[in-house]
Amino acid sequence: MKKEIADKILTETESGYDFISDKFSETRKYFWRDLEFIRNYAKNGDNILDFGCGNGRLLELFSGKNVDYFGVDTSSKLIEIAGQKYRGDNVKFQKVSSSESLPFPDNFFNVVYSVAVFHHFPGRGYREKMAKELFRITKPGGYAIITVWNLWQRKYIGRILKNWKNKILRKSPLDWNDCCITFKNNQGEVFSRYHHAFAKHEIIKIFTQAGFRKEAVKIGGNIVFIGKK
Repeated sequence: MKKEIADKILTETESGYDFISDKFSETRKYFWRDLEFIRNYAKNGDNILDFGCGNGRLLELFSGKNVDYFGVDTSSKLIEIAGQKYRGDNVKFQKVSSSESLPFPDNFFNVVYSVAVFHHFPGRGYREKMAKELFRITKPGGYAIITVWNLWQRKYIGRILKNWKNKILRKSPLDWNDCCITFKNNQGEVFSRYHHAFAKHEIIKIFTQAGFRKEAVKIGGNIVFIGKK
């Protein structure tokens, strides 16, 4: 994917999530049950990063655990919603840009979580750079828990095939396994969200090349990569 196209998608994603923030947060009140097992990787005293935190709902998984939680997102409105909903001395939310670096030192986090984020990153190069950035800020022996939607399902596959057709006709600037999925805000206005359909081998390759050792990969409604530094 050309850099100017990727940059445009990143900008549109940032403003788009501001645009749908209220409705999006309302539809994300509870964490997905099939992913609740990822809480087990966090221990008392850990520094936890929620990369792409949205409205902060991941924090509820750590109820009863003494962790220092850091949530970052490119949407200033979602960060505002998260900050209003969750407060505490060990809870910090921060807006970040779509740049390739995060405002944390090397080897800082015991566990880095990224839930339903990487499928919004356009272009293999950008995804690889962000995987390396997560590796940089993870402590030796720490974990990266990465989930993306499994888009290879009947309800999504038509969108991917449509992009394949447009690629053949030279009408699409997206990569082959990309598609757009719409989301309406409370006013009925539509945000067309960019998604990349990951294959199992692809997500393994990105994060192992970044430096993580594969611990497990689970496939269901989501693809979950668990890596250790």
